[in-house]
Amino acid sequence: MGWLTETGRVVAIEADAVWVEADRSSACGKCAARAGCGHGALAALLQQGKGRVRAISGADLTVAQCELGDEVTICIPEATLLSGTLLIYGLPLLLATGAALLFAGRGDLASALAFCLGLLGSFAILRWVSTSAAMTLPGVTEPTLSAKQLPSSSGLLAKR
Repeated sequence: MGWLTETGRVVAIEADAVWVEADRSSACGKCAARAGCGHGALAALLQQGKGRVRAISGADLTVAQCELGDEVTICIPEATLLSGTLLIYGLPLLLATGAALLFAGRGDLASALAFCLGLLGSFAILRWVSTSAAMTLPGVTEPTLSAKQLPSSSGLLAKR
């Protein structure tokens, strides 16, 4: 599998990472399913099109080489996106369905209530795992810094 990349601006610097702000709608403009997907509209309504991502040093660019306002490219493996999506969408559905099936013999109301409780419980589990300092989500890696973009307004020409 390959890598997914995104360009953004450094908005904060930590000792071992930088926070990069990227336009969330840039990926939506390239997606073939953008007409039938509600993610772009939802992102525009709730998050005003901007998202912050924590990125660590990569092979070609380190945190020490970054300054506030730099345009950088970050990358993550495609497998991280796929496993994270499966975990975030699959686990709640699996736990909620399992809870509903467990209580299916006690009537429709009990089954529906168990589904809702299973769904809420799975969200709580995911929240606890993602905020716990000792635990990381399985199969999910942090984005890494890939390259620094040259400022377009500098007027300098790159040597070949």
